[in-house]
Amino acid sequence: MTSLKSVGFGVLGALALTAIAGSAQAADIGRERSYKDAGPVDYSPPIGWTGFYIGLNAGVGFDDTDDVEIVDDNFVGGGHVGYNWQGPTNVVYGIEGDVTFADNIDYLATIRGRLGYAFGPTLAYATGGAAFIGFDENNFGDDSDTGWVAGLGLEHKLRDNVSVGVEGLYYGFEGEDNDEDANFFVARARLTYHLGGGYGLK
Repeated sequence: MTSLKSVGFGVLGALALTAIAGSAQAADIGRERSYKDAGPVDYSPPIGWTGFYIGLNAGVGFDDTDDVEIVDDNFVGGGHVGYNWQGPTNVVYGIEGDVTFADNIDYLATIRGRLGYAFGPTLAYATGGAAFIGFDENNFGDDSDTGWVAGLGLEHKLRDNVSVGVEGLYYGFEGEDNDEDANFFVARARLTYHLGGGYGLK
């Protein structure tokens, strides 16, 4: 488990370095030209959020159930894919699916709707939907279970087709018969590639 945690912190560090490097480059791009600059001024269309995307995520889980250990203090990581749609306003609708892995579970997957508000290159959103879990050991009444998930997130585009973000998700799974419910929280960072760039409002 120590090696898995080390890998997790390494992934988080890489995401942070990517964010810093991208912000620095974005600052250079956004610097105003002086009157001495030669050539026409480049026009950059407004950044929008419509389109398909795919990415990676990594974080840490925290159990909210006393007698059932699921992901407590464990590294969790996986991938996500989805689609956003932005109309003529700043409201962004979307759907996303993801699969996450950790030490004590075979898999953790979700299918979620997303509703957000875009502040230019920054998107704040709420998300919720169905969750599916496969247990590493049969210590929760069954090998798998279906529950629910809800959370909040914040995403920022470093470029038209690359964004970084943070997300908090709360999962709930109901135990069978006299088994205790399995509830836990996951905090994670995200690195996402947007196919097509997402320029402009559609």
